[in-house]
Amino acid sequence: MAATSAVCPTCGSEPRAGARFCDACGSPLTVVVKPAEYKQVTVLFADVVRSMDIAAALGAERLREVMTELVDRSSAVVQRYAGTVDKFTGDGIMALFGAPVALEDHAFRACLAAMDIQQVVRGLAAEVRERDGIDLRLRIGLNSGQVITGEVGATHLGYTAVGAHVGMAQRMESAAPPGGVMLTESTARLVEDRVVLADREIVHIKGVATGVPARQLLAADLEYRRKVRYQSRLVGRETEKNTIDDLLDRSLGGQGAIITVTGRPGVGKTRLVREAVVTAAGRGFEVFTTHCQSHTKDIPFHAISRLLRAVFSVRDVGAEAARARVHGKIPEASDDDRVLLDDLLGIREDGIPLPDISPDAQRRRLGELIKTMAARRVEPVAYVVEDAHWIDSVSESMLAEFAVMVPRMRAVLLVAYRPEYSGALSKLPGSCALDIAPLDDSQSAALIRGLLGDDPSVRRLVDVIADRAAGIPFAAEEIVRDLAERGELEGAPGAYVCRREVSDIHVPASLQAIIGARIDRLPVTAKRTLNAAAVIGAQFDSELLQNLLDSIDIEPLIEAYLVEQVGYTPRATYAFSHPLIHAVAYESQLKSGRSELHRRVAAVMQRTRGGFTGQEAAIVAVQYAAAGDLQDAYDWHMQAATWYGARDIRAARKSWQQAVTVADQISGAEPDVLAMRIAPRALLCGSAFQVGGTPSDSGFAELRELTTEAGDKRSLALGMAGHLTTLVFNSHHLKAADMASEFATLVESIGDPAMTVGLFYAAAQAKWEAGHVTEALTLAQRVIDLADGDPTMGDFIIGSPLAWALTVRGAAGMFLGRPGWRNDLEEGISLAKNVDKASKPFVQLYKYQAGLQNGAVLLSSHDVAHTEAALEIAQSSGNNVALTYALLNRAMTLLHTDAGPDGLNCLNDARQMLVDQQLTTTLQRTSDIEMARQRAGSGDLDGAIALAASVLNQQFDCGEMIFRGPATTVLVEALLSRGGNADLDAAQRAVDRLAGVPTDPGFVPYELAVLRLGALLARARGDEAGYRESVRRFGVRARRAGFEGCAAQAEAMA
Repeated sequence: MAATSAVCPTCGSEPRAGARFCDACGSPLTVVVKPAEYKQVTVLFADVVRSMDIAAALGAERLREVMTELVDRSSAVVQRYAGTVDKFTGDGIMALFGAPVALEDHAFRACLAAMDIQQVVRGLAAEVRERDGIDLRLRIGLNSGQVITGEVGATHLGYTAVGAHVGMAQRMESAAPPGGVMLTESTARLVEDRVVLADREIVHIKGVATGVPARQLLAADLEYRRKVRYQSRLVGRETEKNTIDDLLDRSLGGQGAIITVTGRPGVGKTRLVREAVVTAAGRGFEVFTTHCQSHTKDIPFHAISRLLRAVFSVRDVGAEAARARVHGKIPEASDDDRVLLDDLLGIREDGIPLPDISPDAQRRRLGELIKTMAARRVEPVAYVVEDAHWIDSVSESMLAEFAVMVPRMRAVLLVAYRPEYSGALSKLPGSCALDIAPLDDSQSAALIRGLLGDDPSVRRLVDVIADRAAGIPFAAEEIVRDLAERGELEGAPGAYVCRREVSDIHVPASLQAIIGARIDRLPVTAKRTLNAAAVIGAQFDSELLQNLLDSIDIEPLIEAYLVEQVGYTPRATYAFSHPLIHAVAYESQLKSGRSELHRRVAAVMQRTRGGFTGQEAAIVAVQYAAAGDLQDAYDWHMQAATWYGARDIRAARKSWQQAVTVADQISGAEPDVLAMRIAPRALLCGSAFQVGGTPSDSGFAELRELTTEAGDKRSLALGMAGHLTTLVFNSHHLKAADMASEFATLVESIGDPAMTVGLFYAAAQAKWEAGHVTEALTLAQRVIDLADGDPTMGDFIIGSPLAWALTVRGAAGMFLGRPGWRNDLEEGISLAKNVDKASKPFVQLYKYQAGLQNGAVLLSSHDVAHTEAALEIAQSSGNNVALTYALLNRAMTLLHTDAGPDGLNCLNDARQMLVDQQLTTTLQRTSDIEMARQRAGSGDLDGAIALAASVLNQQFDCGEMIFRGPATTVLVEALLSRGGNADLDAAQRAVDRLAGVPTDPGFVPYELAVLRLGALLARARGDEAGYRESVRRFGVRARRAGFEGCAAQAEAMA
């Protein structure tokens, strides 16, 4: 962005109106203003030791000469490593590495620069000492971290960095010894595997009460071999590793191979190459490696010279010894060629001139010499080129020419690079290309478990880290390392312990630098497009971007693998290629700028979009929340939840939860804030039973406190309905039955028929499962009367309260043996099907669980079809509770129509879902009853008895009444089938226990179960007369109550 200065940025003179150049000094008045942003940088401070004494000794003019020379030489070094001299400090310089252009290896570059600055200053110091008799020495301090970079001041005083990390670098400089370089821990962590550091020490600096850790830099050069940190297990690369193994075997036989390994940063290229190197060495290959680096891309011969230094084994050898070793391996080379090679390897003897030939001729002669030497090798050899996307052009050309020979040698050439590289080494004829993809979910989890260890405290972190790392192994490794360095994890790699909850996963500094460098290589418009897209979200569309910015440029983002297109119609849609790219692009922007952009995104969406889906409304809400417009954010979260409604209850609940978060951030002094805090909490509590969980998860206690303060009975009733149902689902039946009475009184006191219709289902269900079926029937009848045929009246929690009430009346009538119960059940199921298909599995439970297991209904092919249709609807509803119930209903119809394994598989799946999602324990027990029945049928009588007895004991303990008859039936039948000495007595005790349960007058299921089981006991004792009489009474009672299943059993027993 260009701006005209209010004063001249060069001399400070005030310009004429409309002037483009300064009248005083001639400098341009229009300057390019770089937007302020967050960046990961390394700050370097270099100051002259005892500068005041030197100034006094030299005088002003000579001091200026010395400082000018010092600054010039130091600046040249900084620029050599792509750093920026930020300012002259009076007795030294401040430099930035990683700004204004981000650098992946900013800390390493700063270390290289620091050591080189000390080297050039030593040369200057010798000159000053000889001329002036003064000892000139420099202290250097480095610190790495996040700073804000950009222009400072309205008059554009210049680009600089601001933040605590700048001051800490200056403090490190003051703590460094004369002639030394001191690093903070943050810098040391970034370079400890690439440089030589002294032991950690505690230094005392100005402004900090306690000492701070620091490390002195002892050596840093391009030849230093990188130390390997903790090496994670190679996961998910079996295919690639097998391919490399096969090619190594083929190369041993004389058919050389060229292998290229490409993949995004951090995807695991280096790890796979390292594994290949180990394998090759184990098979007798001599391995030579060169590692290209970003700051050496423009240094001719750099990569090839490092490779040849490895080939000739001269990395740690003195020049004279190195020359002797090299010349001994190339006896046929001419003197000129030897000099050329010596120069390439950095071991040329002083005073020996280079041959007077052109650079191209020099490259050709060296290339021929290398090929001649390589062709003479007999032993198998592997040449490895890592990070070839940073290779210098001369080395690239020479290696490409050399590669032509590889297929005819016992050799492997392995080249690794990023996808954006398209140079000669990516197009080598006959190469085997391995494109490394991100790990899948299971592979990521396996990798992260290996990094964290097996302690139970770290298990919960696996999914959190996997979600953030998104299949990139290096990201997972750096996140774990960062958590350990921040003290969130204790222990060693592979054996960590987590002592506290990890609330958020930050982007480690190393990853920020890598991603930031990729972003900063974008053209200006493309980078602005990426930043705006990051504010929109992980996914964005071109139409919204075009309405947000004057111009956009997406193609460079795709080419750089930063985003990818995921949709084409009705508008082009894109997504960030990785969550961490989105995070870095977003977090690099200043919060003030982000807030305004968020506000504009929300405004544009409202202006350009028609009707909003729940997802779109949620996006608008997030934009307003990020902008700090909390009232608007709240309203849009609630709108999103309303849209989701019955479409996707989990998505609706997520929006309500976000509305709670926003409402809690609004000042209590604002009007209506208490009502805003109550409304989403009431809806969350009211719907809690639809997603499972325990009563403590419903939030009812907090809701009751808030509604009491506000005198809000309606919201309390809404929340209590859900809490009551959650109590029932968790088998707190006695407590639920008591609360149901209190709840019914509360709802009636509101005096709103719609509230009564919409909420009484909860009280009726609680009474029903506790065996208070007469009260359940009364409550259901109240709903039916008030609804007066309106199937959607009061549909704010369940889709059709009338359908539910009809089925509850039918179920209660069934248990009381009253006429018309079957019609009520069928009418309720039919109404749910027509009005609210997602509710159908719920109402079907009364027929296919309670009715079927208690012998009230017989199944037909229509029932099998009905449960299949309900399952298909539930699968597309997004409601896991409905899906589970539909699966359970399907299982029961299949099992009771002799569908065999399909029914049992459905039952197992439904049972697991009930447990996993903490859904109703009543239905978990009904599943177990059916499991016990199946075990008995397959001959596992001991297993059936143990399971049925366990279920029965749970039922008596918790107060659940609906399925005690079926549980007792399965237990007694299995005991009688086993026929042990004590089994008959145990069966009699079970029947007596059931017969002794107090029930409502006319309660049919227990009566029928006792009659039938009494008949079986009589026969087991040899009392045929007693058996026939019990069967007769059983059949009469079953037919009178309309229990088709029991009637059929009686007929079969007669």
